[in-house]
Amino acid sequence: MKKLTIIISLIFLSFTSIQDPYCDGWEEGYCEGWQSIKGQLAMCPIAPICPIPEVLENEYNDGYNRGFLKGRVDAKR
Repeated sequence: MKKLTIIISLIFLSFTSIQDPYCDGWEEGYCEGWQSIKGQLAMCPIAPICPIPEVLENEYNDGYNRGFLKGRVDAKR
């Protein structure tokens, strides 16, 4: 059981370290997308949990673009 826990932890840590730039972009993009609808002085809500990147989309800009679109959609609701 201990080996399984260690393996799962290693997989999780390696996945999150790869995803960090993407998720950083997601959060910033979400906020700026929200503000593009609500106004630049609007306070940004907490961004939703960062989604799993699409294949070959793991860079900061990929996360930013996806977050920006999601922020705009959520701000219109």
